Amino acid sequence: MDGTRAQGWWAIVPALAFYSVAVAQTPTDALHRAQQLAWKKQFAVAERLYRQILGQTPESHDAKLGLAQVVLWQGHYAEARRLFEELLHRNRGDVDAAEGAATAAYWQGDFRTAEREFTAIAAAHPDRRFPRQALAEIKSATHGDIRAMLDGVRDDQPYRAARMTVTVSSFSDPLTRWDVSGGGYRLTDPDRKIARTEPFVTISNEIVLPWQKLTITSTAGALRFPDGVTRPIGGISVAHHLTPNSSMTATIDHRELLTNASSMTTHPNVTRFAGSWTRYAAKSWLAGVEIGHQTYYDHNRGHYAQGYALWPVVKGRQTTLWFGASAAARDTRETRFELDAISSSRIAGGDFAYSYRGSYRGYWTPQDFREVRAIVSIARTIGANAELKAQAERGFARDQARGFGPASGRSPLPSPIFDFDFHRVFHPYRLSAAISSPIAAGFRVECGIERAVTSFYAANAVRASLVRHR
Repeated sequence: MDGTRAQGWWAIVPALAFYSVAVAQTPTDALHRAQQLAWKKQFAVAERLYRQILGQTPESHDAKLGLAQVVLWQGHYAEARRLFEELLHRNRGDVDAAEGAATAAYWQGDFRTAEREFTAIAAAHPDRRFPRQALAEIKSATHGDIRAMLDGVRDDQPYRAARMTVTVSSFSDPLTRWDVSGGGYRLTDPDRKIARTEPFVTISNEIVLPWQKLTITSTAGALRFPDGVTRPIGGISVAHHLTPNSSMTATIDHRELLTNASSMTTHPNVTRFAGSWTRYAAKSWLAGVEIGHQTYYDHNRGHYAQGYALWPVVKGRQTTLWFGASAAARDTRETRFELDAISSSRIAGGDFAYSYRGSYRGYWTPQDFREVRAIVSIARTIGANAELKAQAERGFARDQARGFGPASGRSPLPSPIFDFDFHRVFHPYRLSAAISSPIAAGFRVECGIERAVTSFYAANAVRASLVRHR
């Protein structure tokens, strides 16, 4: 007998021995053994023994109840609930089966069903502790909140933007959340001494379908643009939860584009179609990928793909440090980079050297854009409930830019003026830090700062929010 076959034979021996012992035991002895295995958290072994007992005595209540419990503890909530419901069909007064079925719904995230069933159990059996505990947890998780947020950006285009938002959140049932937001924004162009202050309002709805592992989020609202035009904004996304830590999302949304100084004279907006995959788990590796297509208000089009991955290299009790990288590719069918101003200065020989200044009209239109960045991120808990986060990014990028000519001439102003495209290389970076901390019972404050440098501007941003949990 060769070594491989010998290993295979001896791998079968324990299974045969276990099966022989299980068959040799009486159903009562086997049931007791399965219960002991379950209490020792040897769920897979206990599950096999329970199934063997049910093969011999299909009507055994205790064997089916035990099987349902170990299946539940292994995270197979749909199968566990089905087993508990089979017991309830035999006896509607089986409180252990009723509590198990409600627990399966609760752990699956079906708070609506869990709340209804735990309420019935608590009313009929007020001495049972777990239904009351679960109901208290569900109630706590479905409390709404009130959030006030302030965002400000100052960049060297030059451009100033500030936005104030107040959001009130509430639940119409444990799986349906509503957010009503209203506020205003102010944009300032210091060069042209133009300032605009305009309002906006949105209402959002989130519906969770736990057994289908879906979350559907929809938003509808309106925003008045700096040129006085009011347009609808909003969208819908559907997220499918692949695992407890990862999901795939499809999104369609229509939103404003107010990131450039030139956007103050029009109403730039975009419709986006995107698909993404993300993974997030505390103190574990993080990753995400997104691809999308954008249709702009002026019939221009663009597309993009981007992704990132972070790996925890330090995992302490209070501190986690990640190293990682990101990459992005973007392209737009037509550039919106246009000439704004021309200046000239006399040079040797009596000629004039010309300088040109341009800007993106309405919105950024990257062309043949490619970028990679290295990322360092750190999160540290402070005390029991406060958290400090910081992140640094530095990268290499290239894109296709537009220039203007001629470079020099005999007259003070160039004639004729022409444009040309060329590729440039630059090194974007971003530095950010944020802190989140409770400040009183039911209140939490979050503050953050950021410095970002791209191909055509450098910006400083501040963010602050105050949350009151109701």
